[in-house]
Amino acid sequence: MKKFIYAAGLSVALLFSGVAMAETKIAIVDVIAVLQQMPQRETVAKALEAEFAPKAKILEAEELKANDAAQRLKKDALTLSASEKAKLTAVITAFEDKAKEYTQEYRRRESEEANKLLVKIEAAVTAVAKEGQYNLVLKAEAAFYAEKSVDITEQVLQRVK
Repeated sequence: MKKFIYAAGLSVALLFSGVAMAETKIAIVDVIAVLQQMPQRETVAKALEAEFAPKAKILEAEELKANDAAQRLKKDALTLSASEKAKLTAVITAFEDKAKEYTQEYRRRESEEANKLLVKIEAAVTAVAKEGQYNLVLKAEAAFYAEKSVDITEQVLQRVK
């Protein structure tokens, strides 16, 4: 009876070790490279530029005013009255606030558009992984070393074009 239990246990162990030893196909993808080489990226950049061009022109005009105010404040600091200094400082502060707001708005929109592109990249990675029957796909940044043969970046790039 002990031999039977031992043989059954050994058989089960061998059965599960075969499952555990099944080949795992792993691939890597350089998402940043794909994002930078996507033709849609340039289209998005031009759209953002067109969207923010009017605000940028207004900001440039206000920057000139703020620079003039800063130069006047620096040059005539000793002779300006307190109210004139306050007005010049207010012009400079208003410009800085608008410039900060513009930068934040631009970055927010840029992030929104990048996220849309990343969704497309993710779908392409999934499709390539299923076609190639990969069990695991990692970002290239996460791998210390990977052979060129496991890099599916070009396939993903072709899929998103």
